[in-house]
Amino acid sequence: MARCRLCTSNDRDALIEELAIEMWESRRDREIDPPWEGAGDYWQRAMREFAAATVKMLERRP
Repeated sequence: MARCRLCTSNDRDALIEELAIEMWESRRDREIDPPWEGAGDYWQRAMREFAAATVKMLERRP
């Protein structure tokens, strides 16, 4: 049985970084956009902010 990554993570920053990378990779055009390492400071910061907002939203209780 898989464990909830959000619930079991003890390193929130690492979770946000991993999520930001996954978000970037899932939306980039492979022929136009560079991989994460070449995305540039602007896009890496933007993806981290989106990832942090996503984690914050998922941590909220209804």
